Amino acid sequence: MNNGSAKTDSDSLEWGKVLRYIAAYLLWFLFCGLSFWAIWLVRTNLVDDIFFGRVDPWQLRAIDRGSVWLMGGAWVVGIFLSEGYLRKGVEKGRFLLYSRRLFAIPLIVIALSYLIHAL
Repeated sequence: MNNGSAKTDSDSLEWGKVLRYIAAYLLWFLFCGLSFWAIWLVRTNLVDDIFFGRVDPWQLRAIDRGSVWLMGGAWVVGIFLSEGYLRKGVEKGRFLLYSRRLFAIPLIVIALSYLIHAL
């Protein structure tokens, strides 16, 4: 009878999976912050660079407020979807691939925002 004194291979596999889930949630928090920053840059580009001086102040304020609500809603939906996506990556054993794909989205948006701001 095994009283739990011997370490089995399944124990090490379970700890590895637990550590991958912890890493997934840490990356999820990082993704939330990074995507919020990307949305902030897009909003800044919309209001300051693209529409500033081309529309009257009432229209500019409507564009600003509307974009904040729209992108904020998309951010909340993206947070929930990304958490499930990273969890699915851990379960399938493809955590690094899934996290690279996920982080490519806000990084591309940030790069494009800086490119638009530079022009």
